[in-house]
Amino acid sequence: MARVTKKLTDTWLKRANIGNGIHGDGGGLYLRVQGANRSWVYIYSLDGKRREMGLGAYPAIGLADARGKAEEARKVRATGGDPITARDAAKLAEQAERTRLAREQEREASNTFHKAGLQYISVKERGWSHDIVTKYKGYLTNHLTSLGTMSCGEITTGDIAKAIEPTWDTPTGPYLRSFVERVLDFAMVKGLCPERLNPARIQAVQQVLHDRSHTTKHHEAMPFREVPAFVQGLQSQGTIAAKALTFCILTATRQLETRAAAWREFDADLTLWTIPSTRYKTRVEGGHRVPIGEQARALLLSLQSNREPDTLVFPGRLKGRPLSQHRFQSLLPGDLKPHGFRTSFVGWATKVGGFSDDNAQRCLGHLIGTAVTRSYDRDDRLDERRVMHDDWASYLFATNR
Repeated sequence: MARVTKKLTDTWLKRANIGNGIHGDGGGLYLRVQGANRSWVYIYSLDGKRREMGLGAYPAIGLADARGKAEEARKVRATGGDPITARDAAKLAEQAERTRLAREQEREASNTFHKAGLQYISVKERGWSHDIVTKYKGYLTNHLTSLGTMSCGEITTGDIAKAIEPTWDTPTGPYLRSFVERVLDFAMVKGLCPERLNPARIQAVQQVLHDRSHTTKHHEAMPFREVPAFVQGLQSQGTIAAKALTFCILTATRQLETRAAAWREFDADLTLWTIPSTRYKTRVEGGHRVPIGEQARALLLSLQSNREPDTLVFPGRLKGRPLSQHRFQSLLPGDLKPHGFRTSFVGWATKVGGFSDDNAQRCLGHLIGTAVTRSYDRDDRLDERRVMHDDWASYLFATNR
C-alpha cells in the first residue's frame, strides 16, 4: 500500500471556526463539517461507484483514531473487499459473540447443581412419598451446599467426595452419592450440561473415599416390657406431643406418618386410618390401612371437636405445620428413638401376644413375600391386625400390671 501523506493536525481541528464541507487528511480520510457538527468519513470507489463509510463524530473520535479506522478500511480495499460490508459483518459477528456469551453465562447461572436438583425433585415427586421429597430437599440445603452454586458441568469427583465425606460412614452417605449421580444424569439428559461420564458414579467415588464400614446401626428400642410404664407417664403429661407419641406407639406407625396425619385420612367413625401411598414408605397402591382401637380412638376424640379434612391431627406451633420431630425426641430418655417402638411392638407380638411375625410385619406396613406372591395374595389381613392392635393397647393400658 502507498504511503499516505497526512494533512490535518490536532491544532487545526481544535479551531472554533472551520468552513462547511469536507476536508481531506489523505488516503480517503475526510472530516465533514456542517455547522457545529463534525464527523469522519472514509471515501472510496467500488466498481466505479463512490462509497462513503462513516467513522464516527469528532471529537469523540480523535484524529489518531480516525486515521487508524481509515487504515483498516484501506487494507480491506487493498484485498478487493468492501470496507462497509466488512465492518457490518464484523459488527454482526461481535453481536453474535456477545449474545452467545450472555446465553452461556445465563445457562451457567441457571444450571447450578442446586437448581438442577430442585428440577429433578419437581419432575419425580409425583411418584414419591412426602418423606422422600422432604429428605431430598434436605440433602440440597443441608449436605450438598458446596455443590449448590457450581455448574453441573464443572463438578468433579473430588468435589462430590468432599461434599459427602462427612456423612460417608453414616447411612446418609451412600444416599447422598446416589442422589448426586441421579441429579447429574438428569442434568445431562435435559441438556443442562454436556454429556460425560458421571463423576458421581460409585466406581469413581470409591477411588477417592475410604471403604465404608458395612455395620448396620438399628434404632435404639425400648424393651417391650417397659413400654406400658412409659405410656402411662405420657398420659400424665397431657401435652399434644405426648398424645401424638402415645398414638404413634398404639398404632405402631412411623413418627412422621403420625406427625403429618390429617383428619381426612380417618373414616367418619375414627376406627380406620388410611395413610395414603404418597406419604407411605412402601407406596402400596391404596395406602396402608391402620385399625384404630378403643384407646387410640379416645385419644383422637380428645384432640379437637372441629375436624376439618385438611387440618393436621397433631399440629405444631407454626400454623399448618406438623408437630416437630424434636418434640417427639424430647420425650424419650437417652438414645431411644420413636422408631424403636415398632421394634418393641414386634417383640411383644411374637413373644407375648402369640401372633405370627408375618402379621406383626403387616402391622408395620412391611411387604410380606415376593412380588409374585403379593400379586396373588392382596389381603392386608385388616381384621387379624385389628385384633393384634387391640391386644397391644390392652397390654399397654392394663391397670393390674
